[in-house]
Amino acid sequence: MTFDLAQPDVAARRALHLKSQFVVTEPVAVQPLDSDRVLVRRSDATLATLAHAQWSDRLPRLVQARIVQAFENAGAVGRVGIAGGPITPDVTLYVEIRAFEVDAGAGRGKIELAVKLVDAVTGRTRAARVFQADAPGATEGPDAVKTLDQALGQVLAEIVRWAGPRI
Repeated sequence: MTFDLAQPDVAARRALHLKSQFVVTEPVAVQPLDSDRVLVRRSDATLATLAHAQWSDRLPRLVQARIVQAFENAGAVGRVGIAGGPITPDVTLYVEIRAFEVDAGAGRGKIELAVKLVDAVTGRTRAARVFQADAPGATEGPDAVKTLDQALGQVLAEIVRWAGPRI
């Protein structure tokens, strides 16, 4: 089965007022996360993949697209895009995927993203923060992916609230 991440629904829809244009780079991730496989952390701390499941694209590209969509859904249309696109940025949002997995032992989907806002002209970091979320749920089958979707929704809403005033 092929899964996609849900388009984020940001509660502050159309309430984001940005002063600058910005781009989101493709997130960096260690090899197990830089793939189209859905990761499962077993109770013995080993990593496996969810049987018969894959993402619709490499995970970093999906996360990048959902971050852009979260900002667009919050009202940043025309001010946000992906790095290398038509927007000339004032700020670049860098992301590192540190965790994006179903924790079979805890029965939760866990996500951790490290985010940096960097001035595109000076190269100086404006702000940085690590965002974490988890959501309870199934650890097998299609419902396991729903736990990751729920956790990502939490993280994206936090990123938009945090980054908006800093961009």
